Amino acid sequence: MIYLVREELIIQDGYIFVSNDEAKYLLNVRRLKNGAEVTFCCNGKTYLTELEINKNIPCFKIVNEGHVKLSPNRLIVAVPAVDINAIEESIRNGVEAGADEFLIYRSDLSNTALSLIEKRMKRLKTIVVSAASQSRRGHIPDITLSTFDEIAEIEGEHIVVHPYTPQNITEYKPDRKSDIVIWIGPEGGFTEREIRKFNELDFRLFSLKVPILRIENAVTVITAFVRNLF
Repeated sequence: MIYLVREELIIQDGYIFVSNDEAKYLLNVRRLKNGAEVTFCCNGKTYLTELEINKNIPCFKIVNEGHVKLSPNRLIVAVPAVDINAIEESIRNGVEAGADEFLIYRSDLSNTALSLIEKRMKRLKTIVVSAASQSRRGHIPDITLSTFDEIAEIEGEHIVVHPYTPQNITEYKPDRKSDIVIWIGPEGGFTEREIRKFNELDFRLFSLKVPILRIENAVTVITAFVRNLF
């Protein structure tokens, strides 16, 4: 069964309609035939449909509606501005691991300008949609550019992944009533200035019981671990 997560849906008279580009994709690439079952998901609501093709125009008859239970706690991952390929993999892995939002920021050791990443936002959002469908998420995670200070002001629990702190992530007990912000550092980690800033803000620093990971792998491991605490 095909599972598609979308930000919005066109619903009319018990049918879901898709854009011309998506129609071509579903018919020519996914090779869907009459009667194929497709589940659409939008903002936590699911629609089980059957494909009806009329003059090469696909429309999806709604057979059943349901809901995907969404966590009341948003899991936000702060990803540093690094090589675009690493960011793409971080976003893809993070969506599948359970992140609800990604904030890309410049850290002291970032080697990529936010302006360059902004030019790739369309592709990054396409990756988010694809990964959300692949992992059968209940919604499409957000992705935006931000600053260190803007992220630091977000209400909720802030946890920082830092390999040289004695407190291990297995000791973390989340506040089930708060959103959680996970800070991932660039290659080379956080600078002493950033660590002092985290300490001044009373953010909690945790290490992992694994060798130092690449950014995309760190995002996967820490996001999946925290998500499974709820």
